[in-house]
Amino acid sequence: MNNHSQLKHESLSKKIKVLGLGGSGCNTISRLSALDFEGVELIAANTDFHSLSTCRADKVGRLGTSTTNGHGAGGDLSTGKTAAEENYKDLIECIQGSDLLFLTTGMGGGTGSGAIEIAARIAASLDILTISIVTLPFSFEAEKRKIIAYEATINLQPFTNTLVTIPNDRLVNLAAPNTPIKTALGMADDVLIKGIQGITGILNNHGVLNIDFSHISKLMRNGGGVYISIGYGQGNERIISAIQNALIHPLLEKTPIHQAQGIIIKLTGDLKINEIDLAIEYLKEKVGENTEIIPVVEQTKPGDDQVMVSILLTGIGATPLLYQDNYKHKPTKLIEQDCVSVNNKENLVYSKSLDNYEDTLEVPAFLRKGYNSNKTY
Repeated sequence: MNNHSQLKHESLSKKIKVLGLGGSGCNTISRLSALDFEGVELIAANTDFHSLSTCRADKVGRLGTSTTNGHGAGGDLSTGKTAAEENYKDLIECIQGSDLLFLTTGMGGGTGSGAIEIAARIAASLDILTISIVTLPFSFEAEKRKIIAYEATINLQPFTNTLVTIPNDRLVNLAAPNTPIKTALGMADDVLIKGIQGITGILNNHGVLNIDFSHISKLMRNGGGVYISIGYGQGNERIISAIQNALIHPLLEKTPIHQAQGIIIKLTGDLKINEIDLAIEYLKEKVGENTEIIPVVEQTKPGDDQVMVSILLTGIGATPLLYQDNYKHKPTKLIEQDCVSVNNKENLVYSKSLDNYEDTLEVPAFLRKGYNSNKTY
């Protein structure tokens, strides 16, 4: 590898990290490893050391060395949190250096549900942009898992820039009746995959219109949540089809694009100038007049009929925050009227400054006062 290529690779590798926590998170990391994302570091952390040893990750972190002795958290939320607190230095080592961090786990277990909050607190202390993508238990699962998922989701939200929750019951509706459970659970990874592909496509653009990460970061920090996805289109209406495909995902609620404060759209293909104009005009019709729309264009070889759209929306709330409002006392299937959605703003718990939680943080002092990355422990 020549010096130029090496510097480019090292620069890209520090941009985005994906941290999977607990058994479900580690399984996601293993599945993502087969996709070979350029410049994305895949990290797994777990209290079950045997399971961790089989995870295909770029880096692994052992949690609860003394708390669980490598045998898992036993489905206990407090144990998972304590295990992460015990090895917070390892989590710092895994997280620091990233410009954008994806956190993922399956809510309802002990390790993932407890550790993801601690990881998010650390990322907030390091001032790292963080998107958390979590799954919620099936309606047929034990009531204890539902209670843990509810509590863990509420605890996580104030410390992540965006929280995306995916009820596993939606997998049942999308999968064929004879689909193996492992395959069905893997479908939830598609939200994370499209998010990673979308943001890496925008960041690693080498086209005629580009945007730097500082601009992206500014838009993402303006408040509210972030939605990132990709879509494809062909034929006469290929640009519009690609945008529509990017904005619709069967596992997520309808994307509230009208709330967007900023939009970055990357168009990739053999593009004509009128198609770029058409894409911008289409988005302008969907959003408010004050929404900033930034086009990014990468031209491919002539003759390509397919176009790809990578889209990033900012300021749209925690999309989609969906959990049963009375989860603790109502062991029923998730139904629309029992849920809190992104449009019910009065019921949402929005992200707050860490200073608001200084008296209640039961974690090391660096999370309350900020962490100096130059400091050694």
